[in-house]
Amino acid sequence: MCKVNAKTEAYESFFILGQDALFTNSRLDRTTIPEGLYAYDLRDECDGNINELKDFVLVNHWGTVLVKEPIEGADKGVQIKADDYNYLGDSMTIDEFMSEQNETEQMSEVTLA
Repeated sequence: MCKVNAKTEAYESFFILGQDALFTNSRLDRTTIPEGLYAYDLRDECDGNINELKDFVLVNHWGTVLVKEPIEGADKGVQIKADDYNYLGDSMTIDEFMSEQNETEQMSEVTLA
């Protein structure tokens, strides 16, 4: 089981359970994930479709997503249906994804001021 550095991995923009996310087919070395991001593995039950999101998946690993907010229940597993996720079609780096988060936070602060 080869794990890759999250900071150097190539990602696809993704949407899952109401959150923007980054997706990779790789297993990420959790120690390389920047603070403020949460990693979850996706499971496939051999039918070609994602059916579970979990903190860690050993068997039938489909891929890994990074999100900005924790997903409740991921420690035990969250069942995923086809309409719970979508590929958005763009490539994105982890720095671009985190920069997007900082821009949104700055806009919120300006709006509140």
